[in-house]
Amino acid sequence: MKITEKKHQDGIVEYLMENSTGMKVELLNIGASITGIHVPDRNGDFSNVVLRNDSLEEYRGNLHLLGATIAPIAGRVRGAEIEVEGQKYRFDSNDGNHTLHSGEVGVQNKVWKSTVVEEAGVEKVKFTISVDDYPWHPEISILYSLGEDDALKLEYEVGSEGPTAVAPTNHVYFNLNGDPARTIGNHFVKSSASRYLKMDEELIPVSVEPCEGMFDLGADRRLQEVFESEDPQLKLANGGFDHYFLYEGKDHFEVYEPESGRKVTLETDFPGLVFYTGNNLDDGLPLADRKPQKYMGFCMEAQASPAAVHLDLGFGIETSGDYRRETVFRFSVED
Repeated sequence: MKITEKKHQDGIVEYLMENSTGMKVELLNIGASITGIHVPDRNGDFSNVVLRNDSLEEYRGNLHLLGATIAPIAGRVRGAEIEVEGQKYRFDSNDGNHTLHSGEVGVQNKVWKSTVVEEAGVEKVKFTISVDDYPWHPEISILYSLGEDDALKLEYEVGSEGPTAVAPTNHVYFNLNGDPARTIGNHFVKSSASRYLKMDEELIPVSVEPCEGMFDLGADRRLQEVFESEDPQLKLANGGFDHYFLYEGKDHFEVYEPESGRKVTLETDFPGLVFYTGNNLDDGLPLADRKPQKYMGFCMEAQASPAAVHLDLGFGIETSGDYRRETVFRFSVED
């Protein structure tokens, strides 16, 4: 695996990782973002299967957080408040009465420190940032590495001098189509997850429910069927998934696009993930190479849900600095 670095003005740095099969991954130090993943279709033709902004400067705003690493807490914090070892911490309310993606302390649009490191003989791109105005100022890192088996690994590390709360994720949007004007409606999703978090009208999780009806993904479910569904939960989320699915044991999540043959499978040691189907994307998005529109991409946001603050989920988001989690996006081609 080869890593090259390209420096731009104003402190912007790009990285390119390439393995021997020809798969390429592009990274950016603004938001520790994934800006490109180039994989082949069944005919051997490579194309970028993630959404990207039409300029590097757009990542300083990045309204829809394309490819960005979100920290310290991704998702919605109910009432814009968390408690860490009995001490309450207040976020700014940027989503009604709640906080989305950490509000003003979020680091997804900031410039991270970056370097190439080697661990156990594997070269990785490492991005690091300290979170100010937050309990014990945690230092958050994400390391990217690309395997010869076309697997992109994301490793999250957090260090802090005292108790804090973290729930990071990456917000990369996938679209496995070769046609740049086509939405993800023709994709099929499959998962063995048996429980998800039901949401209220403010998109705050309120209960753990069995995956039934449209949420039963045990067999391949076409996303266009999801978008046309009258399921109340899907309608709350603007006509698609934006829900947290809980993992148990060896649960998995995979998405397949039959015309290109491309498939991406998520493996993680996080307790679950948010599956989001681009319900709020619009034609005003400054998108490169693809037609900006609703349902143009999907996210598989592996993380520990901040709903653990107010629901008994069997896990929490507090840490005392000994924190390491990983997510792997594995790409393959089906006949």
